[in-house]
Amino acid sequence: MRIDATHKPWLWFTLVAIAVSAIAYVTYAQHTGTSGGGTSLGLVFGSLALACMIFAALLSLRKRFPIWRIGRTRLWLKAHLWLGFLALPLVLFHAAFHARGLLALILLLLTIVVVASGIFGAWLQHTLPSRMFREVPYETIYDQIDVIRAQLADEAARHAADVTQRLAPARGAGATVVLTMLTVPELGDEVAAFDNFYQSQAAPYLRADRRAAKQMELFDREAARQQFESYRKLFPQSAWPAIESLEDICEEKRELDHQIHLHHWLHSWLLIHLPLSAALLVLACIHAVIALHY
Repeated sequence: MRIDATHKPWLWFTLVAIAVSAIAYVTYAQHTGTSGGGTSLGLVFGSLALACMIFAALLSLRKRFPIWRIGRTRLWLKAHLWLGFLALPLVLFHAAFHARGLLALILLLLTIVVVASGIFGAWLQHTLPSRMFREVPYETIYDQIDVIRAQLADEAARHAADVTQRLAPARGAGATVVLTMLTVPELGDEVAAFDNFYQSQAAPYLRADRRAAKQMELFDREAARQQFESYRKLFPQSAWPAIESLEDICEEKRELDHQIHLHHWLHSWLLIHLPLSAALLVLACIHAVIALHY
């Protein structure tokens, strides 16, 4: 979800709600000399904050049952973001900016962490798609990345063999028999070095997952460029297209790994946000029952 001009009404609504709440809080405190969750206004703030939390939690149900025709998904996302953020100042007004008791302290800290993680998630969702567009020209469907990496490795093996085959001399006038470069004495050492480079570095790199690939030399774009440039200098130009194709494949693999990295960033924050949100909602309901009962 991108934060664009369509969020302005929600921004103004949130700012106005905070301003009105602040005025009501200050006025009530000045006239009564008391503040906090036990006062009538404190109960109003607490009820509104709990209502915001419950509504924000309903987004999970809306996503789980997309066939429900209860509002558009984009509207739910905007309401989730802004009402979730509004819950924090309402909780602060409800608690009079300090916690009384362990449960109240836990609720206050949980609210801060949940709102902060939600803001961080909104920032990621706003910035990462455009960043991925700039930095991952070979972006593909995430679930297909493993299949594509295997295809790239197979394609690279063909280009690595082609590096030597392009330069193999024909035997006799009009001959079509192709010899490998290992039969050419003046380039035998170079071909052996390139074959070793492919077998020991390029092939393992293309087969490795991102965590393992990070430890390899070809993961670094500049180091990879220097490696391939050194082999272009060793061989005649007829071998360059195959070398450049192999270099392009390594670059595509590098960008697919980068896409995985950005994808993990885009979704890993939920591992913090969702369980803490659930804990916050449960404890808030318990807090409300206890407060009303006693």
